[in-house]
Amino acid sequence: MLRRTASPVLVLLLAFAVAGIATAAEFTRDFRIDRDELQVVNMIGQVEVVPADGDGFEVTVHVRGEDATADVLEFLELENGASLVVKFPLDEHDDYVYPRLGKGSKSTMTFRDDQDHGNSWLREIFSGMNGRKVTVRGSGRGLEVWADVTIRVPRGAELEVHNGLGGVEAADLEADLVLDTHSGRVKVRKVTGSVLVDTGSGHVEVDGVTGDLDVDTGSGHVELTACEGEDIKVDTGSGHVTLAEVRCGYLNVDTGSGHVKARGVSTDGARIDTGSGSVQLELAHMGKGKFVLDTGSGGIDLVLPPDASARISADTGSGGVSCDVDGADIIHKERTEMELVVGDGEARVHLDAGSGHVKVSSR
Repeated sequence: MLRRTASPVLVLLLAFAVAGIATAAEFTRDFRIDRDELQVVNMIGQVEVVPADGDGFEVTVHVRGEDATADVLEFLELENGASLVVKFPLDEHDDYVYPRLGKGSKSTMTFRDDQDHGNSWLREIFSGMNGRKVTVRGSGRGLEVWADVTIRVPRGAELEVHNGLGGVEAADLEADLVLDTHSGRVKVRKVTGSVLVDTGSGHVEVDGVTGDLDVDTGSGHVELTACEGEDIKVDTGSGHVTLAEVRCGYLNVDTGSGHVKARGVSTDGARIDTGSGSVQLELAHMGKGKFVLDTGSGGIDLVLPPDASARISADTGSGGVSCDVDGADIIHKERTEMELVVGDGEARVHLDAGSGHVKVSSR
């Protein structure tokens, strides 16, 4: 599986809105890279990832904006073609205009060259940038230029994308992907291969991934639909998580603040943890592993499949507990805690709510 390296853009503070775009100048650069793995780095713009017709990567960079002259950006092919960097003139300009942000909006990026970027060429490119702030506005003062990148990926390849500001979309691929944007929406659809998505701020939508899946967002909602893999992991600092028709060996969901709603889930084990927010888990298939549902503040609603076999303990600091499972053997029950056995009691389930009602039922 392709491992991510740290992005050169490390802190991104954003007020985000979407608006129309009018450009007076633009040009295009095309690259062909005959390798089975590639890393692409860009600072401002959208990234689209689609399948290639041949055996190599094909990258098209559309440079746009009022100041998009042929010499405004550099294109660096490094590590014998394994990395393509769209280099903005950071040594000359700290202010940029990106109309997609919307009039009156701005984003500030702070670079830190003391971070271990993992690649020596990244440290060299961004050396001397430690503490420098780059401001991107939707309108007004600054260099108006951005780069929209289209990457065509051959079957079975590995792609790693680091994008500073802008959305990333990937669809209809057989490849391993790392998609990293410090601010921007990420959409992934119909991918066979391992997928890692990391965004500092932005919603993530994943539909139809077959392979291990890891989604990490500092702030933003996450939606997973019809995904299947051995391990599926979602981590968001702030944002709701919604899952539907997910199949995996183990499911791990962690959100600092936000509800978790999962329906039609088939898994051998799961851990769902939210600091603040309710948890709803509806299981289509339940394996014999360990299931832990924990919320600091919010209710828990666990729906078992008809053939469930589990030993379940539940407690809440403030709120009641209830069971609506035919044939369940309730071993112990008080107002705020209970223990029961369903079927042969093979799986181990623990439900813990700091504040909120805990309910166990069956389909």
